[in-house]
Amino acid sequence: MKSSGNENKTVLYLLFIAASLQLLLLYFFKYQNQNLSIFNINLENTGNLYNLIIYLMILLLILIALINKKLKLDLRLLSSLLVSSYIFLVFAFVSTKIKLPFNSIYIFGQFGNKLFTGLCYTLYQLTIFTLMFSLLFAFKKNQSKIFLKSFLYSSSLMIVFLFYSFFFIVSREERVKLQPLNKKTPYTVVVLGAAVWSDNKPSPILAARVDKAIDLIENYKIEHLYLTGSNAPGELSEAEVALNYLKSKNIPTDRIIIENTTTSTTEQIQFIKNKLGEESRKNLIIVSDAFHLVRIKEISKFHRLNIITIASELKLNFLSDFYNKIRESLALTVFWFFAI
Repeated sequence: MKSSGNENKTVLYLLFIAASLQLLLLYFFKYQNQNLSIFNINLENTGNLYNLIIYLMILLLILIALINKKLKLDLRLLSSLLVSSYIFLVFAFVSTKIKLPFNSIYIFGQFGNKLFTGLCYTLYQLTIFTLMFSLLFAFKKNQSKIFLKSFLYSSSLMIVFLFYSFFFIVSREERVKLQPLNKKTPYTVVVLGAAVWSDNKPSPILAARVDKAIDLIENYKIEHLYLTGSNAPGELSEAEVALNYLKSKNIPTDRIIIENTTTSTTEQIQFIKNKLGEESRKNLIIVSDAFHLVRIKEISKFHRLNIITIASELKLNFLSDFYNKIRESLALTVFWFFAI
């Protein structure tokens, strides 16, 4: 019995060390995902704070288990969950660095490779939540079906985070969609790309963003206008379609610069951080849709960028608006937890 107790304590110590190292590895991967150094870490960022709280909960429960010898722990289950979470986490990160064979798949505006990465990160987070609940349920008298209960609670917690993200977007939408501008201040404007329809026509979302840029050009001092966004197979890039739309409105193109390689909002913020000079970033306006701007603000905070957000005049019916907010809720949650 004594030997068994010592073995259990050793396993718990190893779990404590492995979980601590995994938190550091997660932070390292998050900042690598954004091409940033880990030394840029800010624990006050929403997602970083969530990561920290979850792991502190796990570490605290392991410490209590070390002190309370009466707890009945399924150490094999706990070890398997932590090892599995490492596998999913590493797979997710590596999938962003190598060429995967899934890019022929294009669903919901995302290429297959990105969907695979998102799946791996989701499985990692689900496994970590299951580990946390498995430790919590060790304090209950009824020890039956711990894995199943933990899995169900973990799935529910992930849904709770999605709901929170949704209400986070709704509550901040008005605050970020129209910030005050000065008529005398020179601004740089970046229009984020959006879907292109058949025959290389701008979707209503893209057209509304460009229309707002035209409004800014006509009413404020705009030094440069950047059009961003690459293309789906067989289409012109979003940036080129936006440029053609501007030309059709007889807008001079001498101050317009196109960027046609980025494929996501996070890549476009990285482009702003890395390619726009410090002077251009001083009075930087990002134009997008109201439901999109909340996530843009969160990504910009992660990059320590101070931006001005201006919403397009896009009018959506209730169902379309709800659908887009649901998509943004998912994307914001993924960014908070994994910085992708």
